[in-house]
Amino acid sequence: MSKRNYGAGKLLLALFTATTLSSVSYPAVPVSAEVAPKSTNFTDIKGHWAETSIKKAAELGLVEGYTDGTYKPGANVTRAEFAAMLSRATKYKPNKVSQAFSDVPPTNWAAEAVNKVTALGFVNRVDYPNGFVGNKAMTRIELAKWMANGLAAADSEYNKAQGDAKGDKALIPVQEFFKGTLKKSDYPFVTIAVGTGIMTGDAAGKFNVDAPTTRAEVATILLRYMEAEGKKATDFYGLNELREVAKTGTNFNAFGKMQLLHPMSNQYKNVYDAFGKSLKLRNDVATVIMSKMIFVDPYPADGKKSVYAPMFHSDADPMAKNIYPDRYRVFTEYSFTSKVDNLVRLGTLSDQGLPIQIGRPIFDTNIDKYGANYYKRDGTSASSYKKGQGEKDMWAEAYATKVSGNDMVPMETEDGRRLLVQVK
Repeated sequence: MSKRNYGAGKLLLALFTATTLSSVSYPAVPVSAEVAPKSTNFTDIKGHWAETSIKKAAELGLVEGYTDGTYKPGANVTRAEFAAMLSRATKYKPNKVSQAFSDVPPTNWAAEAVNKVTALGFVNRVDYPNGFVGNKAMTRIELAKWMANGLAAADSEYNKAQGDAKGDKALIPVQEFFKGTLKKSDYPFVTIAVGTGIMTGDAAGKFNVDAPTTRAEVATILLRYMEAEGKKATDFYGLNELREVAKTGTNFNAFGKMQLLHPMSNQYKNVYDAFGKSLKLRNDVATVIMSKMIFVDPYPADGKKSVYAPMFHSDADPMAKNIYPDRYRVFTEYSFTSKVDNLVRLGTLSDQGLPIQIGRPIFDTNIDKYGANYYKRDGTSASSYKKGQGEKDMWAEAYATKVSGNDMVPMETEDGRRLLVQVK
């Protein structure tokens, strides 16, 4: 907090006159294509997915076009360029500014912006031991790190959120997480970026960690950052979910629309207490152990959309609009090992009383894009399992009708304890 002054909440572009429109020109662009004065009538953005954001960002003076009338939405953004844009977007002012990097001297066109965003905590000098290298293209994970660092420098709760994101139960809804290509050291930054809504994955669920950031993306991200800046970490439903899941394996408390019944001593008082325990099957055909449980309201009346909804739910599912508006969807991750030589159907695991969370296939295909292991309705997950075979970390689903007092089928672990979840 000592790094910053907190002035009025609105953007004061006049504070940054030292970084003039001409000095924010892009070094790689020829003189004939110098940055143009403020304009939103770009000739190359009509119909572009980021058209509205680009125009808004241009109106606010965050981004600029070129004298030929273009914006070049697909062009990459360098570190220096993004530092200049971010310095205009943030409402924070550093108490003290000094030269941040030896390769960004006072004569450098972006020096003031780079020094400012570094003083504000967006940029960590430790990340650039060989210099800032301002003309290097900004990657998406790098941008996520800047956003997360900046928020954390202003509010220590974001620091705690970054710590929570490293939990053993972390479940980050991006393809790289399930493919194993997302570094654990990057979990905190992607968690903050996705949890606040500042950044999202693409239609295939990919965060595109190492991809360069485009001018279209930057316009959108800057506007989202401005919406997030100044808010508490706990103001973001998605971030609350990600933090709780990383620590416990469930978003039950963040979801807030279900309750646990535990009038008797043999009933679990927390959903996560049942994780890691062997579930009791009356037919005793397999050993089943739960590890996570995610609650999703596909069509929330309160507008609070789960950060996990894009992964687990799709309106393209033919059942979606007919069934799910009146239901909560519950997704369970579990592992099982067959005790018999011919376990043909996973539905057998729910025989004679085991909850449907374990045996129901997931109809949506969105989860397939993410690369998660799940019980498929086409039968590909229902092949014959021999004794000792099974599945690890497989997702299945259930649902609960949105009627107060409606129960999900209770679960029982081998030690005789029960988990009973009910709609509030």
